[in-house]
Amino acid sequence: DNITHFNLYGNPSPFELGVKINHLQKIASKTRLGIPITISSDPIHEVPKGGGVASFSVDGFSKWPSQLGFAASKDTNMVKKFAEIVREEYLAVGIRTALHPMSDLATDPRWARNFGTFGSNAKLSSDMTIAYMNGFQGNKINNKSVLTMVKHFPGGGPQENGLDAHLYSGRNQIYPGNNFDYHLKPFEDAIKNNLKVIMPYYGIPVGQTNEDVAMAYNKYILTDLLRNELGYNGVICSDWGIITGRHWGVDNLSIKKRYEKSIAAGIDQYGGETDTSFIKSLFNENRISEKRINESVKRILMNKFKLGLFDDPYIDEAEIQNTVNTKSNIEAGIEAQRKSIVLLKNNGVLPLKKDTKIFIDGLDKEIGSEFGTLVESIEDADVVIMYIHTVFNGNQESGLNRVFDNFLSTLFPDGNLDLNNEIVNKVKNFSKEKDLIVVVDLNRPVILESIKDKTSGLIGTFGVQDRVMYEGLFGIFNPSGKLPFEIPSSMESVLNQKEDLPDDTTNPTYKYGYGISY
Repeated sequence: DNITHFNLYGNPSPFELGVKINHLQKIASKTRLGIPITISSDPIHEVPKGGGVASFSVDGFSKWPSQLGFAASKDTNMVKKFAEIVREEYLAVGIRTALHPMSDLATDPRWARNFGTFGSNAKLSSDMTIAYMNGFQGNKINNKSVLTMVKHFPGGGPQENGLDAHLYSGRNQIYPGNNFDYHLKPFEDAIKNNLKVIMPYYGIPVGQTNEDVAMAYNKYILTDLLRNELGYNGVICSDWGIITGRHWGVDNLSIKKRYEKSIAAGIDQYGGETDTSFIKSLFNENRISEKRINESVKRILMNKFKLGLFDDPYIDEAEIQNTVNTKSNIEAGIEAQRKSIVLLKNNGVLPLKKDTKIFIDGLDKEIGSEFGTLVESIEDADVVIMYIHTVFNGNQESGLNRVFDNFLSTLFPDGNLDLNNEIVNKVKNFSKEKDLIVVVDLNRPVILESIKDKTSGLIGTFGVQDRVMYEGLFGIFNPSGKLPFEIPSSMESVLNQKEDLPDDTTNPTYKYGYGISY
């Protein structure tokens, strides 16, 4: 089909992946122009329990915290080291574009994709984005580089009611705090840092431009702002399915006219679309010029040339096992997980002494038994250790009764950040009996007010393996992470904050940057 860019999905072993990509490159070499393929990937290095939408854990690769975890560490050197290691693992299997990082800002605590950001602070997000880019791309883009596709321009965080723009119900991005420019900062800095591919989000920037249409159809956003004002000269790749699925604000246009409008707005490349006939038809009807096509083709091919794909697109399959998931890579990922843990409360019960009698709820008991003495009844325990997953009370309504949208709806949580009654009651009952230590996954902010006072110790994590949690609880290391966003004290305060302003709820339980140590 003469399509030369593909996105990885699924869970192949690194070796299977490398062999497959080599096979596809061989097929590509036999086409008329021999244009090599470029394989891209969403994040695949996260700890399984830490991810969310468009972030995966593929077996056989080293394991790291979520972007929020990096933000909690405040350690840009560690982010660069992560990116350098993941670049080597990507290169070993033939992945040449990272569909990350997310440089959106977590300014609405309800937004489901907060987990994939560097938190609510524009300066920190900017610093982390630059470190991330430098680790993946290097000082100069060449055959040892992996391109970073920074997303989602111009910042996908200020979602109306915190609903996600994958779904029609979350199509609007709004700016009640008049804070549009704050969300631009990480992208401005990325553009100055040799950015070659960028992705706009699905949302409609309500009231910010001369027409309320989604970013990918919005000429002001992509041409006037991104190209002309900010001086960006790389590839603009749409988010996945903007023509056939997520076409907010232009739903009444035909597929052909959607292509025409988005190309006129500035799109160079389409994520998740495969039917090239519409663009050929528009070209034959003189509705898209050869000059305009060439502008995009040049940008796309320049990236392939700079990556060295025309010189040698193949990888050495025998080298995969020596490069991917090595002992040093695994240890570096574990160290990053350690640095991401945030200690929120400690009445003196932590760190636990070795062989403390522990009753465990929600974490791996076998691993726990290596640190403490496992007991099967609360009565026999010195302390109870309880794990709470990322808050997910119900689904975001899709807003459209279409099969794929209804499926997507199951992946996105609604805006309720309260812990459910089952969890709250369990906390109450545990805390009546013994000292209770709660470890809570904060890949989405959660209202902790109802349980905070019942805990003797409270720890926040952002995609951390069970063993690392136990290490923290038993003092193998001293937690040093700081919250990358505030923790609101009530849903009422969440409903009264403004979607585009960072950390603006009244009387938060824990403020941005909070975190204590032993």
